[in-house]
Amino acid sequence: MVAREVEQGTHRFAWTQGVSRRRWALVKFGFVAVVTTVVAVVYGLGMSWWAAPLTQAAEQSRFDVFFFDMQGAVPIGYTLFAVALGVCAGVFWPRMMSAMAVTLGGFVGLRIVLTVLARPHYLPQETRTFPIAGATADLSASFGDWIVEKGIRDASGTMVLSGAQANCPPDASEPGGATCRPLVEFGDGAYNWQLYQPADRFWLFQAIETGIFVALAALLLYLAARRIRRVA
Repeated sequence: MVAREVEQGTHRFAWTQGVSRRRWALVKFGFVAVVTTVVAVVYGLGMSWWAAPLTQAAEQSRFDVFFFDMQGAVPIGYTLFAVALGVCAGVFWPRMMSAMAVTLGGFVGLRIVLTVLARPHYLPQETRTFPIAGATADLSASFGDWIVEKGIRDASGTMVLSGAQANCPPDASEPGGATCRPLVEFGDGAYNWQLYQPADRFWLFQAIETGIFVALAALLLYLAARRIRRVA
């Protein structure tokens, strides 16, 4: 939108036709933002409808990175941010290849940082504990939740096996009950432990992440509109 105009020199023609640079930028940026929003809304809602049977059939949490990122409201934020970053990069680095590199690197980098470091902490995480013996019902109850971390702790609360859960017969912890290897290895007081985000926070997390990217997109477009007055 900007880098190509500057590279080819056509920006001088566009900005000497009685239209100010700011007005030119607002019209062009605004049109692209509206079209982008419409397309992203259709895509996000369509993917939510398409993915719903998949998550239910596979008993997969909607917080899974693949499913979370491609449905709901977040595609709107991602798309607006990507467009705004490209526009801003084209204004500050008015060379198409440079602007494209900055846009790709910035978009991918921010997505990774927010997904890995920020998203698990949008809201305080909750803790769930349940015994190893007869854990089937407790494990199925966590369906849909985002299990951020899990493991097996001994009677003192020390983590003895990270990233795993155990399920023994209900009578395994009773005197004379069936032998169960986890209880033998970790002791009768061992229990399953989970750190998680509840499934009913899905849309709230979607709103938080969408808001972050939309706010950043608005800031980038504002900076681009201010900077464009200095482009030679």
